Amino acid sequence: MRNKYLLLFFLSILSFKGFSQAPGCPDVGTYAPAPLCNPGDCTDLIAEYFETGETTSYEVSSVDYAPPYPFIGGTQVSVNTDDVWSPLVTLPFSFCFYGQNYDNVLIGSNGVITFDTNTFTPGAYCQYAFSGDIPNTSFPIRNAIYGVYQDIDPGVNNTFADPNINYAILGSAPCRTLVVNFSQVAQFYSACEGDPNIGAQTSQIVLYETTNVVEVYVQRRVPCTSWQEGVGVIGIQNAGGTQAAVPPGRNTGSWTATNEAWRFTPNGDSNVEFSWLLGTTEIGTDTTITVCPEETTTYTAQAIYTACDGTEVVKTQNVTVEVNEPLELGTPNNFYVCSSNPPPYTFDLTENTPIIRNGYNQFQYPITYHPSLADAEAPFNQIIPDTAYSTDASQTIFARIENVLTGCYQVVSFDIIITEAPVAGEVDDINVCDLDGSGNEIVDLTVQYNDVMAGLNPNVFEVFYYDSLIDADSNTNAITTPDAYDAADGQTIFIRVAVIGDEGCYDITNFNVNLTEFPNDVVSPASMETCDDASNDGLAEFDLTDAIDGIMANEPGMTLDVSVHLSQADADANINPQAQPLFTTTVPNAQTIYFRVQEQGAVVASCYSVVTMDLIVNEKPVILTPITNYIQCDQTDPDANDGIEEFDLTTKDTEITGGNVD
Repeated sequence: MRNKYLLLFFLSILSFKGFSQAPGCPDVGTYAPAPLCNPGDCTDLIAEYFETGETTSYEVSSVDYAPPYPFIGGTQVSVNTDDVWSPLVTLPFSFCFYGQNYDNVLIGSNGVITFDTNTFTPGAYCQYAFSGDIPNTSFPIRNAIYGVYQDIDPGVNNTFADPNINYAILGSAPCRTLVVNFSQVAQFYSACEGDPNIGAQTSQIVLYETTNVVEVYVQRRVPCTSWQEGVGVIGIQNAGGTQAAVPPGRNTGSWTATNEAWRFTPNGDSNVEFSWLLGTTEIGTDTTITVCPEETTTYTAQAIYTACDGTEVVKTQNVTVEVNEPLELGTPNNFYVCSSNPPPYTFDLTENTPIIRNGYNQFQYPITYHPSLADAEAPFNQIIPDTAYSTDASQTIFARIENVLTGCYQVVSFDIIITEAPVAGEVDDINVCDLDGSGNEIVDLTVQYNDVMAGLNPNVFEVFYYDSLIDADSNTNAITTPDAYDAADGQTIFIRVAVIGDEGCYDITNFNVNLTEFPNDVVSPASMETCDDASNDGLAEFDLTDAIDGIMANEPGMTLDVSVHLSQADADANINPQAQPLFTTTVPNAQTIYFRVQEQGAVVASCYSVVTMDLIVNEKPVILTPITNYIQCDQTDPDANDGIEEFDLTTKDTEITGGNVD
């Protein structure tokens, strides 16, 4: 996604704000940048302010002839009186001139004003005769503004002269102005005052509060060379006559001017501090800075002027940077083609147009297609026609959608992918245990995915599963839950590997689902006991035939394999089978053996049951010998000495068993 910025030149023509006051006033203006297309995009803030400095020196420049005030209407002075100074004019503000502060001036009837109110006094003689360029220490009137200083006569009133020398205090603080006009005044001397080719002279002097700028506007000045060689001067000069500022070609001499204007700007050390503000926080002091707002944000350009009396004048101008929200575009589809067909390949790119536009108005948001990102951003090299674009190779297409009202645009891309026909990898059968003996089992067919893809790009190819070859070939009735498919024993599953978006570019393979029945009805046989032999070592041989037959009898529908193991671990791992059906115990007296039971020929190693049986070897009893004779006296009456007597044989039990109660 990229931004489109309007040209700065265009902005400077249409979007500049500020400088709405008189031209010499303190002011700051800004250029409103074009709206940003996305949050975080960057743009330049550009400001201009009226740059002034201390009055230790001046810069003179030509400005447009556009007098800010009328030439008549103020307070008239020197009415019909030649070569005279006006009454004292008191300024309501302090004006700095060549490093000094003044609040009074005198207006001379010969196109001059002076701050020297000691040498020159109201109503006194205003010199007209001068020669030599300025600066000039012997110049007759110094500490003065000349605009135009020449010998004119306000006492002449004829067909072209209607003299009006006037002044006015105009504007409002902090930019009040003293405006002095010399309107329609004839040149002095009889040969001059009546000559219509020379005509009347009109000019205006403007002094600005705070900036201390001086402007001279000359509507008409034509010299009369018959008098004083037609000398005249435009400029300013300090009190000592050591410093002056004069426009080129306008120093003392005979010259003609019509509709021209000059500005005398103090250019000593700056008396203006400029800054950009965000709220009350300063973010820069250059007139041009770069900002990257995340949302629509207002910035402030601020210029602080320090006036002659030390007061500060603050001028500000706000500029708002609009931030547009990015479009919520759809994701275009890639185009795929199987290279089994010969090139070139033709595509209708506009199939993606409604997807990308995502419901936005088609007239406000047109879409064009381009072969590169640079072309889309420019924009250049639009693909025409976009409904039948031909190519021999895979490539990326860039779609540009632009808001024709704002110029903002976004670029999205999609691929044309030309691929070889896929070859499905070999897959093995899936063998699973039929836990409930139903003949069906839930199977995860997707375990075959990696084998069938066999290294194919998953972004290019897709896999589907079917329960018939016809469905796989026609790409219909795909199994919807291949990760939990209810499969029957021996069922064949067909896998289709195809290019995404190109149904005609595919390969098919298959595999079987084989079920092994789980012997879940077998139970543990009853324990067996036997008597130890004469060795009495606790070991004995058992015939397990009946026990094995009993295990098999519980699964009459299955043909089972039964193996005998000495431990559960051996039975689970199907290792170390023991001899059977005749089995000799390995643990004295009592031993548990483990029968592993599974369907004969089973290929699912986990499809088995384990049942146990206890084998008990009873100790063979040993009679302690010799047993002592049991002797009694033949004394029982009435038959004493008859050879017959009663014996309690149990009295010999302990002697016979050695006290073993078992």
